Amino acid sequence: MRDYNLARAVTIALSVLFGLLLLVALAFGLLGGRSSPPLTEADVIGTWHGDRGARLEVTADGRARLMDASRWMCARGGQPGVFTGEGSWTLGHPSDEDPGILIKFSPEGTPEIQQCTDWFTLSGTGTEGATGDGSDVWATFLGYERGAVERYRRAATG
Repeated sequence: MRDYNLARAVTIALSVLFGLLLLVALAFGLLGGRSSPPLTEADVIGTWHGDRGARLEVTADGRARLMDASRWMCARGGQPGVFTGEGSWTLGHPSDEDPGILIKFSPEGTPEIQQCTDWFTLSGTGTEGATGDGSDVWATFLGYERGAVERYRRAATG
């Protein structure tokens, strides 16, 4: 009977210790991925340059202009091509993706009523770079043709 009580006491002690460790891990964000601050307008406003020559201007008044984006699915005729267009943006967070902005464009050379909608999602924290100016944040559109993703970086601020 004495061995049974000792085994029971050890089991209870280990269970309590495990529970405390789990609570500490959750409190410090060690489990369940990283916690990041919410995306703000300041994180996205500016000029973004693509690694294939595209450029995206995101302005504080809610307008956006995309120039020379290649292989983007929102081109005339529904085929991937070079895209230039103007539109608007709003902050958001698509499911199962990084946070970003939802952009609605009207491609040049199409009727005003034809609009394309796509997510421009951001990755990175903006603080790891030596200057802390956000230049280490990169972004992509989700609507690129498979395997044709262009990566964008925002021009350094400050």
